[in-house]
Amino acid sequence: MNILVIDDEPLIHLSIEKLILSYRNDIQVFHAYNGHQMLELLTEHRFQLAYVDIKMPGLTGLDAILFAKEVSPDTRYYIMTGFNEFEYAKQAVKLKVEDYLMKPLDLHTIQATIQAAEQMELSGLRERKAVFRNWLENIINHRQGTLGKYEGYYGFVILITIDNVSLPPESFLEKLKPYEDSFVSSFSDNQIILLYFSKDPEYLRSILKNLSSQVYTDGVSFFTSSVTCSRERLKSDLQSLLQHSCLRVLKGSEQFYYLKPLLDCEPQLLQFSSLCVRWQAACFQKDYNEFINYSALVCSRLAQLEELKSYWENILSFFTITMGVPPSLPACAEDLKQYFQEYAKQFLQSSENSRPVRTIIQYIQEHYCENLSIASLAERFGFSANYISNLLKQELGISYSKYITQLRLNRAKELLLCTGQSVKDITATCGYYSQSHFTKLFMEYEGCTPTEYRRHNTRQ
Repeated sequence: MNILVIDDEPLIHLSIEKLILSYRNDIQVFHAYNGHQMLELLTEHRFQLAYVDIKMPGLTGLDAILFAKEVSPDTRYYIMTGFNEFEYAKQAVKLKVEDYLMKPLDLHTIQATIQAAEQMELSGLRERKAVFRNWLENIINHRQGTLGKYEGYYGFVILITIDNVSLPPESFLEKLKPYEDSFVSSFSDNQIILLYFSKDPEYLRSILKNLSSQVYTDGVSFFTSSVTCSRERLKSDLQSLLQHSCLRVLKGSEQFYYLKPLLDCEPQLLQFSSLCVRWQAACFQKDYNEFINYSALVCSRLAQLEELKSYWENILSFFTITMGVPPSLPACAEDLKQYFQEYAKQFLQSSENSRPVRTIIQYIQEHYCENLSIASLAERFGFSANYISNLLKQELGISYSKYITQLRLNRAKELLLCTGQSVKDITATCGYYSQSHFTKLFMEYEGCTPTEYRRHNTRQ
């Protein structure tokens, strides 16, 4: 957090800084001794909080805040004065300053103002991320989206592909933590889509520069668009990234790619790369029939297209990373096809319980009586809520909400018949906080109230 102190008396600066650092030593305190210095610092740095003396030579504190709100509208401004004058207080109210503070400031005042600034910062960040996350999900699902008051923000899109199925996506996102306040993410299979956003385009370009200079391993590749203020351009760039990220098959995984140079790829090379990615999806899903079919197609193209010979090493590397086997694949297309056929036999023997969805379902079955939402599952397992919802529906044949309702109501019926607990206690035990909501659900599924169910079945 950055805090700016504006006062023409040096002793006031020393006193306030000492109080701030006695409360939190991770705060950086800046100093301005008049209104002009204040405005200069506000253009150079981002401040969450500013304590402004009301009487200074040159610009008064009130005049300085009037200009400052145009330069840095998100900063919380507090007026400081040694004079309890009503007219000053009225002007401060008109400027919508946070409060009118009497000097000398004490530790309690410092703590309260810093906590309020932190709360406002956190609330603003949550709102921004929610808006950008909704926009990203809408675009991915081909729906219309709007950014509202954030339309003027700059942004760029990064697509991360993970060709090593043993690498959990959530572990890789740890490396992006320095920028976590500036992006939202969406998981899909072995891809992560990141949407970065900021008012400052130079800050976004510095992120790109830093990410492009890193070394990538474990089958992870980065594909990025350029910084833009156009929503339509971002949409178009995302579609292009999804289409051209397959070129890592030819150009090599574990690298950082800018989108523009990839757009000049020859169509037949792009088609072959896309075919290899579909082969990979069948491999990850352990779908024997699909894998065998795509293996035959891939090997056929390898034998036919002369242009692929110059990319042979990268293509084989893509296969070995995907399958998790040593880098010693056959150098002949026909032999490679036989290798794939032998490799596919293990799909027929793979354990159903080894699939991630079984782990998620097992966790639900163990914790369904808790406050368990799709969002909490997404946070725990490192996938997007949308991805987990679709995964569960494919596996169970019903929605997550219906599944967890069935688990809870089955437990409730068991408790109604086997215990003397009240309906109120059973409501809480089964994860419901409203007895009326629980009763309504029970009637919807069972055709009677919990009390009627207990009385009827106990009599039988």
